[in-house]
Amino acid sequence: MRIIVTLLYFLLAMLYSYPKRLMNHIRYKNKKDEHDANFYSLQKIIRKMLKILGVKIEVQGCTMYDEPVVYIGNHRSNFDSLIMIAIMERPFIFIGKSEIKKFPFIGKWFVDVGCLFLERGDIKKSIEVINKGIERLENGYSIVIFPEGGRTKEEKVRDFKPGSFKLVAKTAARIVPVTFYNSEACYEREHKLRSANVSINLGEIIDYRELEFNNTVQAAKYLQTVIAHTYEAQRCCDKI
Repeated sequence: MRIIVTLLYFLLAMLYSYPKRLMNHIRYKNKKDEHDANFYSLQKIIRKMLKILGVKIEVQGCTMYDEPVVYIGNHRSNFDSLIMIAIMERPFIFIGKSEIKKFPFIGKWFVDVGCLFLERGDIKKSIEVINKGIERLENGYSIVIFPEGGRTKEEKVRDFKPGSFKLVAKTAARIVPVTFYNSEACYEREHKLRSANVSINLGEIIDYRELEFNNTVQAAKYLQTVIAHTYEAQRCCDKI
């Protein structure tokens, strides 16, 4: 019954929200203002949906920054994006795979909050997206990136793709490492929606330039190590 109620609420909320997004498009001349308004509308829906589903989120760390930052995280579940939206106090956007746009309802929402999408195997378009990401950062957007390149099924954090760090290397934006734990229990573990206890750790902010990386490969390895240690610590605590 909980799953049915969750799905019904989600579908009705998505349909009901569409006229409001159209009004936001007409109302706001500044694109970021429009994206932020859509973000807060989506956040209300997701918070309610997760509550109905019975997803409890343990949050560690800071959920609000006064400056645009780049959130770098591991990726366990399609729920990771929804959980991030639910807990953060300031709007942000994702840079994700173009396949996200094909998701029913939620794909259009992500477009309407200003997210950017990478085309797999198309280097030219990937460079264009990175350049757009730089513009978004300069215009006050925070950005979330999952550098593993996809969801991880193993009990570990996979190697991060260095290309994801070009965005940070070309800007003054600082990095917030994000570690998800047990988010796959919301769906992927049993391939059905279910209640779950999820942990998300927002680590101490990292200044890319102060660490003086020689290249993005070093940056990717460093962030992967930081997040892997946090993930392993959470996994060890879970076993006690």
